[in-house]
Amino acid sequence: MITVLAAPGSLIAGQLLALDDDEVHHLGVRRAEAGELATAVDGAGARAWGVLEREGKRLALRVETVQHEPAPPVTVLALGAGDRDRFGQVADQAAALGATVIVPLETERSLSVATRLKPAHLERMQRRATDALKQCGAAWSPGIAPLISLTAWVAGSPATVGWLADAHGGPMPALARGAALTIAVGPEGGFTEAERAGMLATGFTPVRCAPAVLRFETAALAALTTAWQARQRGFDG
Repeated sequence: MITVLAAPGSLIAGQLLALDDDEVHHLGVRRAEAGELATAVDGAGARAWGVLEREGKRLALRVETVQHEPAPPVTVLALGAGDRDRFGQVADQAAALGATVIVPLETERSLSVATRLKPAHLERMQRRATDALKQCGAAWSPGIAPLISLTAWVAGSPATVGWLADAHGGPMPALARGAALTIAVGPEGGFTEAERAGMLATGFTPVRCAPAVLRFETAALAALTTAWQARQRGFDG
């Protein structure tokens, strides 16, 4: 069944949902026709089912039923803002793995990457994160936070369970099923020793997610998967 995106709060049973140009194009690529069943998600927990209708030259969705899914546990992925294309790969996959917020970090090593993520790229990253819902089926989209320096982020982050993705870290810690979690992953080359020491001093736990050193985008996805597995075990913390 084809899935389309809707603006938060726009899914109302019995109403005709007008689709934006991107979603109309998506339906065209999928060769959708009036009368077909389709689903819609708004990235904020609402999921709808309905029937496509022709509205002039465009397709729209006649919403029949709507359900609201509970928000997933808070899972913040703080990721070194290295190469923008590789960062985008994480944005594409983060919703499927339970991330609720992605924070791009400016670190000592990310600032030397010529193709690094910059403020002008954030809107596109958010669109990629939201578009991924059409493939993965999740109802909640992770938000893409503004770029922030690692120092400022560590100083302003609320107290929570913190994991530092580290090739020399320990095994997966216990994690309560609904516990808030922050995962920090460095850019190309990882965090510097000084940056790493600063995070460890604030309570981050080094966690090893694979038997070998990973590229930063792979490490981010591995860490999110590790977190999901920890929660599924139903630990009480």
